[in-house]
Amino acid sequence: MNTKSLAAGTSTAAISAAMAIMPLSFSYPPIPYLRFDLAEVPVFLALLGFGPLAGFLSATVYFMALLLMGQFSPLGPLMKYAAVVSTFLGICAGARLANGYGRMRLAIAGTLGAVLRIAAMTAINYVVLVVLFPEFLEFAVGTLSAFMGTRLDPLTTGLLLVLAHTAIYNALHTVMSLALSATVLKAVLAAGAPRPGWKPWISV
Repeated sequence: MNTKSLAAGTSTAAISAAMAIMPLSFSYPPIPYLRFDLAEVPVFLALLGFGPLAGFLSATVYFMALLLMGQFSPLGPLMKYAAVVSTFLGICAGARLANGYGRMRLAIAGTLGAVLRIAAMTAINYVVLVVLFPEFLEFAVGTLSAFMGTRLDPLTTGLLLVLAHTAIYNALHTVMSLALSATVLKAVLAAGAPRPGWKPWISV
């Protein structure tokens, strides 16, 4: 790992950690414990701007910071890390497959990132809700039932709808994190801030 990647990874992780303690997240209304987290944006910025090494380093340092902060630790930080890393793996695979597609490369990579994040988090949420902490499932079904104005069975329709809404949330979160990080990166490039010879890892 070169100095540029190391600096980018650690600095963006520090920004994400600082943002995590600020009131910069907001709930997904049907299941309020699912929160859209703006602190993901600097981590995604490291990936888009400096490449996979910087991105995965940033995600790992951010994960360690969340562990130290004790926010639903270790389950919360582990699930956040799994969500980000699975998205990054999908983006990296998609960027490789779509090499040569220009600006469409980001859309293709982002789509694969969202698909992998949804698959990974659906599986993890199933284990957490059904096997490890069934009381979380009861809470999730309860909030979803209140949102829909109907009574759902936790072990059948309720579970399926919770997992479906979790998938929708993860798709929306991927779009939000990618769109905001790409917008920031585009603004930085337009301002001429990077040094000569530097270019982002993926076209925005």
